[in-house]
Amino acid sequence: MIKFSLQCSHGHGFEAWFADSASFEDQRERGLVTCPHCNDDSVQKTLMKPNVRGGRNRGKAETTGLPAPTQPDSQAKPSVQTTSAPNNWSPEQVAAARQFFHAVRATVEKTHEDVGDKFAEEARAIHDGEKPDRGIRGKASKEQVNALLDDGIEVMPLPDIKLDG
Repeated sequence: MIKFSLQCSHGHGFEAWFADSASFEDQRERGLVTCPHCNDDSVQKTLMKPNVRGGRNRGKAETTGLPAPTQPDSQAKPSVQTTSAPNNWSPEQVAAARQFFHAVRATVEKTHEDVGDKFAEEARAIHDGEKPDRGIRGKASKEQVNALLDDGIEVMPLPDIKLDG
């Protein structure tokens, strides 16, 4: 999997994961790569900045490696979070999204340490520099997640997507 930094024709920046560069080009040509802010399918790769941490700021940077949210321009349609695919998605787009989330989950499961029910405690210790900086996954209550986010510790849920549904 490779992460690309992307930008739509309206100037919204975002990142997405692909199996390889050819997969990105194929999906883009079929209109499957769209801006999460305005649904524009005119998307191009942009320069990636390295995610390098070290020295005094180690453990204080965001622990997930996620990009900071970008602000959509006032002309763009608002981004709406839903529990199902938008009505205008084709079955192929829904299948591609499901496959993408499945790949993300599989990658995180292979590359991040499972800390189980100690997720909130470990995330806070990593953030505070008390434990080594590393990718972790585990379980946390809604209250624990909200407390981490309130303290500036970036976390996100890991989607459980079925491929046959």
